[in-house]
Amino acid sequence: MQNYNYTGINQLGKRVSGVMPANNEQDLEQKLKKSQIDLLSFRQQGKGLSLSFGSKIKKRDIITITFQLEQMLEAGVPLMEIIEDMKDSFENDAAKEMLANIYESMEGGNTFSESLADFEKEFGQVYISLVSVGEKTGKLEDILRDLGNMMKWEDELASKAKKVMIYPAIVATVVIAVVILMMLFVVPELLGFITSMGGEIGFATVALIATSDFIQNYIIELMMAPVIFVFVYSWWRKQSPDFKLKSDEFHLKIPIIGVVLHKLKLARVANSLSVMYGAGVSFPESLRMASMTAGNKFLETNFLNAVNMIEDGKEIWVSFRDSDAFPMMAVRMIKSGELTGKMDVALKNVSYFYDREAKELIEKIEPTIEPLLTVIMGFIVGWIMIAVLGPIYDTISQVQL
Repeated sequence: MQNYNYTGINQLGKRVSGVMPANNEQDLEQKLKKSQIDLLSFRQQGKGLSLSFGSKIKKRDIITITFQLEQMLEAGVPLMEIIEDMKDSFENDAAKEMLANIYESMEGGNTFSESLADFEKEFGQVYISLVSVGEKTGKLEDILRDLGNMMKWEDELASKAKKVMIYPAIVATVVIAVVILMMLFVVPELLGFITSMGGEIGFATVALIATSDFIQNYIIELMMAPVIFVFVYSWWRKQSPDFKLKSDEFHLKIPIIGVVLHKLKLARVANSLSVMYGAGVSFPESLRMASMTAGNKFLETNFLNAVNMIEDGKEIWVSFRDSDAFPMMAVRMIKSGELTGKMDVALKNVSYFYDREAKELIEKIEPTIEPLLTVIMGFIVGWIMIAVLGPIYDTISQVQL
């Protein structure tokens, strides 16, 4: 989908212009007609190089927009005035264009949720559906407050998940780079000196020579292998739904990291489900939409299986148990919420429980990563020292004898 700069006439006969995402000219004209704007002229926006570095709409921008809308609505300012003010004052140019399009769509007669539908990629289906519920129930500011808090919390969860993965990845990359550089440049010089001494070569030295030769002979292949693996892996996930399902299940079983990700995803789904169900959306529909927030096909399939069971008449907690959507601890909490009629509270408790467990696990993992990587680096350096100094020591000992 490409952005188009357009000029047109609205229903009041006023000349208007703006930016609208569309697949082609016909799609652009249809979208503008839906907003009651007659297209006069258009121009396809340039790509890539013409955009500034910070022009992409980020999650933080959507969170800021949501909180500003909620606060201004709470103060009694009309929605159209709020959007009109934000489209002129927002810092991110891409977000300003998006807000301008939303304003023009609403000016053409569309509702707020209908106008947001053109930007589903930025807001998401859950967001748009909840806004629609808020408009129908007259509780838009309450929905926006819950959405803002939910997205802020999810952003913090994402930061926590990245924190677990980024630090070990960086340190491991540095360790691997140091080892490769030593094998390419330092070790060959030392081994040349050792072999010229004519001393007896032990197993550690033989292994070091073999490793150094292998890295020197296949350095290009070794550097290309991770890139090829990532490309093939990503392509296969897109082509094969079964492989995507299996690989997502595997991700959750990776030692340490998989456990943290699983808990964070369960917390996200429970929180989203609580917000939607509390807003008045039916439980099966809330669960269907919340399953998409997991970002994991395996978990999403389990939750959709639970939806089918609930629609077939099973109790909610039984459906969760039989579909393996939640572990038994969470199922017991949900059962209590279902029996007492406080399901939204129970779901928030489930979200809090797994959020806290994940954070505690992260706090335990972080202090152990650095010593572990230090031990690995020390082992490699020790191996090189033994492999190099061992033959030298043996040669000196023979000379003294």
